[in-house]
Amino acid sequence: MKLFKKSLLFLLAIVVLAVLGVFIYLQTLKPQYSGEITMKGLKDGVEVFYDDYGIPHIYAQNEEDAYYALGYVHAQDRLFQMEMMRRVGAGRLADILGPDLVQTDKFLRTLGIAQKAEEAVEMYMSSDTAAYQRDALAYLSGINHFIENGKTPLEFTLIGIPKEKFTPKDIYLIVGYMGFSFALALRTDPIVEKVYKQYGTDYLKDLAHDWPAGWERIPTQKKDSVMELSPPYEEQDALPSAMEGVSAMLDNLPVPLWLGSNGWVVAPKKTKSGKVLFCNDTHIRYGQPSVWYEAHLEAPGLSVYGNHLGGFPFPFTGHNRFAAIGLTMFENDDIDLYREKKNPENPNQYWANDQWEEMKIREEVIKVKGGEDVRFEVRTTRHGPVMNEVIPEIYQREKEPVSMWWIYDKFPVKILQAAYKFSHAKSIADVRTASSMVAAPGLNVMYGDIEGNIAWWTAAKLPIRPEHVNGKLFLDGASGKDDPLGWLDFEQNPQSENPESGFVYSANNQPDTMGGMVHQGYYVPEHRAKRIMELLNNENDWDTEKMKGIITDMVSNDYVELAKQVISNLDENTRSSSETHVKAAAILNNWDGDHQLDDVAPTIWYKLLYNILEMTLRDELGEADFNTFLSTHLMKRTFPILLKNDSSLWWDDVNTEEKETRDFIFTKAFDRAVSELSRQLGGNVGEWKWGKVHTIEHVHPIGRKPPLDKVFNVGPIPIMGGNEVINNTGFTLTGDGSYKALYGPAMRRIIDFADLENSLSVLPTGQSGNVMSDHYADQAEMYAKGEFRKQMMNREEIEKTAKGKLVFNPELEFQH
Repeated sequence: MKLFKKSLLFLLAIVVLAVLGVFIYLQTLKPQYSGEITMKGLKDGVEVFYDDYGIPHIYAQNEEDAYYALGYVHAQDRLFQMEMMRRVGAGRLADILGPDLVQTDKFLRTLGIAQKAEEAVEMYMSSDTAAYQRDALAYLSGINHFIENGKTPLEFTLIGIPKEKFTPKDIYLIVGYMGFSFALALRTDPIVEKVYKQYGTDYLKDLAHDWPAGWERIPTQKKDSVMELSPPYEEQDALPSAMEGVSAMLDNLPVPLWLGSNGWVVAPKKTKSGKVLFCNDTHIRYGQPSVWYEAHLEAPGLSVYGNHLGGFPFPFTGHNRFAAIGLTMFENDDIDLYREKKNPENPNQYWANDQWEEMKIREEVIKVKGGEDVRFEVRTTRHGPVMNEVIPEIYQREKEPVSMWWIYDKFPVKILQAAYKFSHAKSIADVRTASSMVAAPGLNVMYGDIEGNIAWWTAAKLPIRPEHVNGKLFLDGASGKDDPLGWLDFEQNPQSENPESGFVYSANNQPDTMGGMVHQGYYVPEHRAKRIMELLNNENDWDTEKMKGIITDMVSNDYVELAKQVISNLDENTRSSSETHVKAAAILNNWDGDHQLDDVAPTIWYKLLYNILEMTLRDELGEADFNTFLSTHLMKRTFPILLKNDSSLWWDDVNTEEKETRDFIFTKAFDRAVSELSRQLGGNVGEWKWGKVHTIEHVHPIGRKPPLDKVFNVGPIPIMGGNEVINNTGFTLTGDGSYKALYGPAMRRIIDFADLENSLSVLPTGQSGNVMSDHYADQAEMYAKGEFRKQMMNREEIEKTAKGKLVFNPELEFQH
């Protein structure tokens, strides 16, 4: 017995020591926020003050040193995120994550992002003569100093990721990742095609595949008569149905996709202070860490506070002492799919107008962790890469090559120069010029400055398509008749400077006409845009406190109208069939459109809406396409129109002999919703609170499976907001009554030019991606509650309140 006890104590001691050792090891991985570090390559000393939320305030004696320091501190907080982003752009995920990512890598490599990156490096980063080049190279040097001398991130150890230096090519690989806005096309177009092919235009007209007449458009300064948005579908061939594979693959990338955003800028004549007020919240799929890294840089000629993308030196959104810049997604149609005609005698040739041309062929080799290398060939036509081999649905249907024409691939990538100009802007002309450099993805650039100017520009290269071309369908690649005729000059892009209304805005809705043209795209419904317009038009004494109310607003008057319509058309016997039915109907009928945690109406509304759509659309679309449809902008545009159309063919179930009506569907869906919610949340309708079913979990790539989810993920946390309200904590409708927020504001910014040094912001989780940092999740509760913190730029206040001071000293060179 004594021997047993001694053995047990010995084993217990080993376990305790092991746990203690792991704890001590993990503590050593914390980012360094204080102390001194000697760095080779610095010209002078740099001071970095960390505030209460781990945001670095960098003070340097020259710009290059400031960006060197930024690279280092960015890497010590976000190196794993940077690594994953450059690997996505390069198609190198299988190298560290194994065979499951081979098909994803094939798809990413076929796009040619790496080749575009090499081209950009050759054109724009082969020297260091320009200031943007020197700053970018200094930033990379800072990252590499951390890689060589800093602590290895825990994720690198767990996965076994080799450390590799960052190069200028990686900057452009990360920029390429930004261009994945075309995911909207690959989700939406096949649904439209399937309906057209199987059911015809009578069904198709009730899907809002174009911008509905009468919906709110972003005002422009050169409004003209409207050209037809899209030509009739009969004039062109159609896309293959249900690209589920691509949709799922893009959703499962280890870095989030960009999806939308809000932005508005209010002129001095509508503010209490007589200065510009600026607001922006970019909508990006949630993940941990969140996309943006905040940093404040000061050096002679430089004073900027911005939101940085991992591995990219200059902020995409931010402000200096003169101007503020914000972004939303334009959502224009920036890809077309062309069916080519291959030579039956030579599969490497295709017909181009009047002759056979050779495809360009390159071999790709994918390194696979735990497996053998995978080799494959990428073929490229004049339109772009052939996609048959990497999109299974095209491969299964198409005998001819289908190539992808992508605007990003058609122009030099000048986003580095544009972002540099944004951060150094000293006039409205500077930002206008910078915006003109962007080709893809299409962006709305929001602008305000200290002089009282406000502006909005669409930053994109916009093609002039032949009048018969509908970019949402397959195009003829052989004849040339469907090819773009040219490109609009930037001055012809939708835009507005200092409008009479006293504000500019964008909420991913359709811009109004410019020069008589509108542009095909995948715009979201008008709900957010209309609410922003409604609120901003109501007052002329806006201040920061009132702007907090707008940027966190979660009221949908559109949903109120639709809910009342549904309730008013219910069969009275069903509506009054139980006390629960009566209460649920009354709550929904009296809803004010808000989405607070304690509200009951949104819980009923989204369950009811899912049931209506499922009963109405699944019989025609099928299970798989219906589920894909629920995640598209097409769904968001369609249901407000469909619910008001009692004569739509969609109401009838094609699988039954009876002819179902809209009121029948409304009643059946409501009855089912009440029953399902009673089972899910109990019989007390007052307890069907929104916060019980609408939650957010910020998922780390390593935290997708237990038990590491408990270590790396943040949440779940109940969260306010909903679908297509301004506080757009969006989700995909599901039948289980759980509405997990999948995307939403990746930051919220409020900049008051009357108090520029105390602007406001918040991030979804925290500044650091290091799980051991105190700033890994210290903003998560604030974010969920709609609270803010300061973006300080006053040095005296920063030094006085700093929680850490990190000093970078140049390495001295001794002469002999």
